[in-house]
Amino acid sequence: MPSNNRARLAFASSGIAQGLINNGISYFLLLYYSQVLGLESALAGLALMIALVFDAVSDPLIGQWSDRLHHRLGRRHPFLYVSIVPVSISYYLLWAAPELSQTGLFIYLLIMVVLLRISLTAHVVPFNALLPELATDYEERTMLMNSSYSAMWFFMTIMGIAMYSYWLADSPEYQDGLGILRKEGYIDAAFITAILIFITLSYSTQVTRKYIPTLCLPPTQVDSVAVMIKQAGVTLKDKNFAVIALSGIFHACAVGIASALWVYMQPYYWRFDSEQISLMLVGNLFSALLAFAILPLLMRGRDKKPMLIATSVMALFINCLPVFLSLYDLFPAVGTQLLFYTMFVMGVFQVTLLVITSSLTGSVLADVVDARSVHTGRREEGLLFSVQSFMGKVATGMGVSMAGMILTLVAFPADSLGADLGADVASNLGWLYASTLAFFFVLSILTLLLFSLDRAAHEKNITLLEDAA
Repeated sequence: MPSNNRARLAFASSGIAQGLINNGISYFLLLYYSQVLGLESALAGLALMIALVFDAVSDPLIGQWSDRLHHRLGRRHPFLYVSIVPVSISYYLLWAAPELSQTGLFIYLLIMVVLLRISLTAHVVPFNALLPELATDYEERTMLMNSSYSAMWFFMTIMGIAMYSYWLADSPEYQDGLGILRKEGYIDAAFITAILIFITLSYSTQVTRKYIPTLCLPPTQVDSVAVMIKQAGVTLKDKNFAVIALSGIFHACAVGIASALWVYMQPYYWRFDSEQISLMLVGNLFSALLAFAILPLLMRGRDKKPMLIATSVMALFINCLPVFLSLYDLFPAVGTQLLFYTMFVMGVFQVTLLVITSSLTGSVLADVVDARSVHTGRREEGLLFSVQSFMGKVATGMGVSMAGMILTLVAFPADSLGADLGADVASNLGWLYASTLAFFFVLSILTLLLFSLDRAAHEKNITLLEDAA
């Protein structure tokens, strides 16, 4: 089925909602609960780690359920409509936390994160599962994912700029960069964000509703739970699927750690002031636009595997090398304009590469869906794309959890905002940050080497599926 600009807008709208949520959870949640509400960093990270256990169960269940659902709105759209209100409300409640003890705050965070993630899964998995059917072309499905991730990062960055320049800006009560401690700013931002989430999820759901009559029907045979589990096990053991899933999870861990520690690295390691940090965020706007523009050119006539490996290697060096070099005094000195300009450019390319690798990973998963359909005769988009949803949660869950552990290991003080860290704490933060990122990036790249599905194999699979239909 050929896709069009309408489908790209729908994917962009879904990406915006995910970006607004990711902006809060990836960049501000750990800071908010540990520095503003007073929850220990390790406990905040533990809550997000525990939530991953629920994700590991809920994601494939919802994915497989959406593969087999019989409903007048098709297999996917009942989930899309049902998820809109719970996602919006649970996101707001996550930030509107009452005054509680350490234990109470930990339990509240855990409950809110689990509710948000399960309801978000009910949108993300069925929506992305539409991709293989809306775009059978090898490159077009990459463009749909590019629309989603570019919009995600563009609006995530806009919200980040708004957080620093408006909701968390300095005030008479919070001066010299301490606006980031203002609890009311987080709650007000969450309220506006929840409204935007409701609008964008509603739009993406309604726009794709017109495709329902042309989408594949669920299987007529109703299998037992045991048979469904057995079939899912066979699918999840597919070599190419296992490779892209493991690689994606390793990459997501690196991205999650980098995102969660970004608000610590910029002011405390690189010593950038609030104005410079705001300019860094503005640079990320160009990243999303750059990725949106160049990915179609990069992919023209090329296979996805070598492109994914190349961008992952570049991401490894751009994210880790500046920190390692600075630890050996081989990088522009702290406090110099050269350092700021260098890191500004690095930041633009970091996010550009992230958008490209995320888009390619989603597109590759769609190729795996078609390959599995040829072998099994089953359409299991929901089951397979549930792994993509899980990867995103790994980025915000395990990534934030490990970031909290890193802060604990370097003895990062809970009351450090607005203060100067000691040289040892800053140095240890740099070592642990760069080493951990490098470890996960290398694992992701090495795993990708085992992937074997290329353009020629995909085009053959599409021909076989069309003949079978």
